[in-house]
This record gives sequence, C-alpha cells and structure tokens, in this order.
Amino acid sequence: MEKALRGALKLLRLCSHARRGDRILIVTDLDSDPAIARTIMAAATSLKLEAMTITMKTRALPGDEPPEPVAAAMMNSDVVICPTYRTMYHTDARLEACKKGAKFISMAGATMSVLSSDAMYTDFAKQEHVLRRVVAQITRAKNIRLSNPAGTRLEFSVRGRTAHGVPGYCKRPGDATGTPDIEAYVAPVEKSVNGILMIDGSTSVTGVVDKPIEIEILHGIAVGIRGGNQALRLQKILDKTRNPAAFQVAEFGIGLNPKARIRGAIIEDEGALGTAHIALGDNTRLGGKNSAPLHVDLVFRRALVELDGHTLLKQGRLYL
Repeated sequence: MEKALRGALKLLRLCSHARRGDRILIVTDLDSDPAIARTIMAAATSLKLEAMTITMKTRALPGDEPPEPVAAAMMNSDVVICPTYRTMYHTDARLEACKKGAKFISMAGATMSVLSSDAMYTDFAKQEHVLRRVVAQITRAKNIRLSNPAGTRLEFSVRGRTAHGVPGYCKRPGDATGTPDIEAYVAPVEKSVNGILMIDGSTSVTGVVDKPIEIEILHGIAVGIRGGNQALRLQKILDKTRNPAAFQVAEFGIGLNPKARIRGAIIEDEGALGTAHIALGDNTRLGGKNSAPLHVDLVFRRALVELDGHTLLKQGRLYL
C-alpha cells in the first residue's frame, strides 16, 4: 500500500503536473478496484489538492462514451485521471475535455500492482528523448515488417502517415497520455496490412494470453481469429459491434518503458520495452480513416520491427 501511495504521488506531481487550485477528477467504474481511486485521492489530500471521484457503470466496449454527467465533469476539470476497466482514451469525451484544456491520463485496466510497479518509477522525461527518435524513424518509414518467435509475420505501409508518441506524462493543458505507458504509434495505411499476427502477450479485453491468439489479416481486415477460449472471447466482442469496421487494423505501436512488464493491465503491457502491439477498430483519433465503435489493443512479445528493411527493435534492444 505504501508503494502504491508513492506511485499515486508521482502520478499527481510528475505525470499530471497537478498544482494547487487545479480541479482534479478521478473517473473509475464498477469493475475497477476501488482501492486505486482511494489511493489517488489519499495522495491528492496529502498534497493539499482538491480532487473528486466519480464511479460509473463499466462501459461495454473499449472506447464507449461515458454518461453525459461524467463527460460534463471531464470538460470542467483541469486534470482527468481514468483508472477504468475499459479505455477512455478513444472517446469524444476525452477529446472535448482536452480541447477545453484538461490534462488527461488514461490508466485503463490498472490494478494496485500497476500503481506500485517499477514502471511508475521510470524517468519519463528521459525516455521522452528516446520516444521522439523512434517517432521520427517511424514517420520517415514507408513500409514496416513485424515478426516474433511465436509466428507473427506481418507487413504494411505507413507511407504518408505521421507517427505519434505517448510519453507517460502531461506537461501542458490539453495533453493526453497513458501512465505508465510509453509508446510510439502510427495508423497503418488501412488496406495495406497482410499476414499473420500471433498474440502471445495480452489484449485489452482478455488480459494476459494463456494460449496464443492467431489472427489472419488480409487487406487490413482480421479475417480469421483462432486459438483458445480467449480467442473466442475476442471474436465475440468484435462480433457484438455488428460493424465490419471493428475488424480493421487500426494501429501499430512499440512499447518504450524499460521498467514495464506484461501483467494483464493494458496500460502497462503495451508500454513494455521489447513488445509491440496491433490494435483493431477505430483509428480516427490516431491519424487514420477507420471509424469504429471500439479500439482493442493486442500485445505480442519479443518483437522484431523492421522499417524499410532496417532493424528498429530486436530482442528488446532499440537500434536508433
């Protein structure tokens, strides 16, 4: 508990740069451990910051909009921290809050273990220099090839697409990030993605994968999902949308937090150095063109990432 409190203090002091006088809102839901919000509240109290917690019904899908009163509270806050079961990053509510000047921190799927993890003690400012270099390399690239020992073999174009980064902390009003996530990401050219994706890490809707999930991708669309019970669960979640856009490859990202590890909380998993991830669904907020009712992240281990034939990431090491 003491280490989690220290993690919450860092979240407020350094990751959100909260100051006295800021209106701080913590948004949680019924499927998240209430101890997380209580710990952040306790940290805010010790720092003499004014904070409020709202608990809402858990959203059905990643990226579902919050209720109107929650969205309104977000737009009237200076700092919004979301330790929710489903991600709030890919919502209009988040976009509107940031337009109003709120600093937004997603902690989707976070647990008390994440709050007390070594990943929270990364030097986020130092890693941002690495992040910028990776973002620049991906932006300059035209084609990307991905593979891993589990069997991933995927190729796609990023020609004309601009990469972006999640640094794990907010510096200015309107900034949005995930904590302790640090990642570089890009929206692939939608119809260019082909190959096999083997998910042996975790997903944002199943947690840690107990049996690899094999996804066949043709012209940017997930046309086959195979594996165990978690593969069936993923298939059902995508089918539930009744929208073919949910099966579109939306994002490619690289984890850049050297202290993060895969533990079943997507906000840490996708930031772990040595991993990469592909997302299905919406990418309109990431520079893409696919509008979908959800955004599902899929993390795989021991990624080999090649940009135009040159190695960027191999065996957990970056080549910059």
